[in-house]
Amino acid sequence: MPAPRWQHDHELLACVASQLHALRITGYPELVDTGRMTPIAAADGIRIMGTIACTWWAIVDGQPEAAWTQDPELGGAWPYERLHALTVAARRPRAAASELPNDYEIVGFADAIDTLIWWETAQPSACLISNCNRALRTPAPMRNPIAVRLATAAKTQATFESSAPRAGQPFQFGEAA
Repeated sequence: MPAPRWQHDHELLACVASQLHALRITGYPELVDTGRMTPIAAADGIRIMGTIACTWWAIVDGQPEAAWTQDPELGGAWPYERLHALTVAARRPRAAASELPNDYEIVGFADAIDTLIWWETAQPSACLISNCNRALRTPAPMRNPIAVRLATAAKTQATFESSAPRAGQPFQFGEAA
């Protein structure tokens, strides 16, 4: 599969993941009340999509992925759960995009969900890339200013001493300039 069009728009992907999470928070209680969904399935769906949203906001903020996101017992989700939740979430928007191909908002939303699915299976993952980028942006630790001065002085002294023996040598071509 070629890279999707929203591949590098991490903030957009975080917003879409947050919107999917919000849709579950507001829509799943009604599904439970009407008997179309069990309370456990609703809670799992909200947990999984919340984990996806938190992961994407960490990527946007340049933060490492929190350990809890990989453990369902701590409120996170397994990778297969994340992939399944996004696949289910993509069905309706993709069907709507097929029916209304000129509605750029609907098509863009469906494409963004497809991009989230793509990132779930991409190697290297968005989290790994974000972690590497964060490590590259981290400034070098401050050095002890006294040690820097001493090292500079020692380097200057070594340069001076290495040029000292040349002081008694004849000029380069045997004549003074």
